[in-house]
Amino acid sequence: MSHKVSTAIVLFKKRQKKNGKYPAKLRLTHDRKQMYYNIDTKDRVYEFTDEEFEKITSPKPRGEYKEIQIEFSLIEEKAQKIIKSMRDFSFDRFKTHIGITGSDMKNVYHYLDIKTKAFEKNGYGDKTAKPMKKALQQFFKREKNLEFKEITATKLRELEQYMRNKGIKPTTYHRYIDSLKSVFFMALRENMISMDVFPFGRDKDKYLAPRVVTVKRALKLNEIEKIYNYQPEPFSHEDEAKDYWMFTYLCNGINMVDLCNLKYKDIGTDFISFIRRKTEHSSAIKRPITIPITDDIRAIIEKRGNKDKSPDNYVFPVITDDLSHKQKVYKIAWRVRKTNVHMGKIGKKVGVDKHITTYTARHSFATILKRSGVSTEFISESLGHKDVTITETYLDSFENDHKLEIAKHLTAFKK
Repeated sequence: MSHKVSTAIVLFKKRQKKNGKYPAKLRLTHDRKQMYYNIDTKDRVYEFTDEEFEKITSPKPRGEYKEIQIEFSLIEEKAQKIIKSMRDFSFDRFKTHIGITGSDMKNVYHYLDIKTKAFEKNGYGDKTAKPMKKALQQFFKREKNLEFKEITATKLRELEQYMRNKGIKPTTYHRYIDSLKSVFFMALRENMISMDVFPFGRDKDKYLAPRVVTVKRALKLNEIEKIYNYQPEPFSHEDEAKDYWMFTYLCNGINMVDLCNLKYKDIGTDFISFIRRKTEHSSAIKRPITIPITDDIRAIIEKRGNKDKSPDNYVFPVITDDLSHKQKVYKIAWRVRKTNVHMGKIGKKVGVDKHITTYTARHSFATILKRSGVSTEFISESLGHKDVTITETYLDSFENDHKLEIAKHLTAFKK
């Protein structure tokens, strides 16, 4: 595709600055379309008069104009390198790479920065990229440049021990490694590295992060019954927490982010149907989660929902469209914390000696269905997992007490 994209550094005449000069920009031309890109850095602002720019681009520039011409050549050389690395050129993808000044296409930090910027801008994606970069900077004692070839299987094993010594939980470490692995795949797609430097895999000379299955304490049906029958003071904090928790449990274990983002257009006559926020921008196949509306669900919506039932209005009064992404994140986190605090109080009052959170509701939904004989495939679809193997791992730790009950049958004769 590179021969179809031409580059040039030109004066951008559409915007004259107060000092009478024009900014110099990198111009790309592709399929008769043109796009301009800023080339300024934190140390250098490229702006010139027509006369100055003519001296820079003349066949034999002198002094500082010659130095600027060399800088322009290096910028174009970098642009051409990026263009050649693309299998399918697009102006947006080019901007992603050229936008990080001074970055090297073989620099791990460069790709982690891309993922971080995407998350901060869009509110979805890889939120672990930023702490992963910080961890690598501390581990390698390198702030600005870390090449892919330096991250070997041996180094990853050392990194694992380093993170463990810093008190990083195994589940958190796995998210870090998933983020790092994803930037390797990004660089592979851009043809900037070869599979020879890819350090992950099951072979003895590759690195495989240890599998982690955390123990979840899902509630049993009789414990959920106690919560369901508990009667808090009407419209108290406990009453509010119970409603949100029961809604999560009854609605396929819907997490709080999806709950808070539900809109009335998602609420049908008999079913709720929505796309998980976690997958709506990343999954190739967007499969909606469908939840039958029971009397209990309908009652909570009527009690807690916004009175304005316009299709684009949120069901619950937690977030609004005029909030920024960061404000929405804060509001939802606050709702989770508030619900968890008061559900803890309810648990103690009804005699449930377990840590009760909104996440407990999700696991309890899956556990009770599993123990009722419902297939893992159905549970996987209900939870919105893209792969049934995720659900199998998810359910693993639920079965221990159930296995103990089954084991008793082996010595039933003792009765």
